[in-house]
Amino acid sequence: MNEWYAYTDNVMGGKSELVAQQNQDVIKLSGAVSTKNNGGFVRLATNPNIASNDIRGIRFLAKGNNEVYDLHVSLKGMKMPPWSFFSKKFSVSDEWSEYQIEFTEFEKYGYSARSFNPKNIRELSFAGYGRDFTVDLELKDIELY
Repeated sequence: MNEWYAYTDNVMGGKSELVAQQNQDVIKLSGAVSTKNNGGFVRLATNPNIASNDIRGIRFLAKGNNEVYDLHVSLKGMKMPPWSFFSKKFSVSDEWSEYQIEFTEFEKYGYSARSFNPKNIRELSFAGYGRDFTVDLELKDIELY
């Protein structure tokens, strides 16, 4: 997969904070999601280059602080990111667990009229979203399948 980058609602005046650190094969996210000033998200994202619609989903290992996180997918040609994406929630515990999430499980959020085809994915992100909470999430072995 391509390089990962972190960003927050600060791009729109929000107050959320995120630090992303990579130690060997583990990416650790820490910070806070804040809904102050119309905020409410942090994201660790990548722009995958998918050449086929045969990709069915994403697989990864995760652990954290017993919170619910989201996977977000925005598609090429979407007019209103970050308010237009597809989303799937997942819960983590303090033990490593494997997650295998099919793209058919994602739900449309916002204004998207585009159909979800894997080769149309512009951005794939792990997100803390929509409520005030502390972010403490570790990820590894992230792959599309």
